[in-house]
Amino acid sequence: MNPAGDVNPAGAADDAAAAVRNAHQWFETNSGWAPPDPETLADWVADGVCRCPDECLVAPAGWCAHGLASWWLILAELGPVPPLVPHGTRLDPLRPDYGAILAAHQAAVAEGSPGYADPATGLFVLTAAYLLERGFCCDQGCRHCPYVRP
Repeated sequence: MNPAGDVNPAGAADDAAAAVRNAHQWFETNSGWAPPDPETLADWVADGVCRCPDECLVAPAGWCAHGLASWWLILAELGPVPPLVPHGTRLDPLRPDYGAILAAHQAAVAEGSPGYADPATGLFVLTAAYLLERGFCCDQGCRHCPYVRP
């Protein structure tokens, strides 16, 4: 951390865990712990975005150019948080099978399964929880990628 309070002047965090650690360091020299209320966090996630403690806007499972994790990532360390909804560029909410896909995804997450069979095609689809635990985006266009930038 530099004297100006920037966690990472180069602006990089190698992974989600590093970004969460950076955020906790940031809390010590800046505004302290002031997470959003659960309804606000749920609204952000439903919109496919989230704020970082420094107010940067990122993907729910992302981190900003300053190296700070989103509030979703920070709070996910402590317990359950709102589920990740696929970004609109990865799954069109107007699809007739959208509800079935979300239900299959939620069931797989609840079971601790890394994925589920797509209701329409039968293809195996990785869950957001699995992809988040992996810790990085593979740039393969995964439906539930938690690292999609808004």
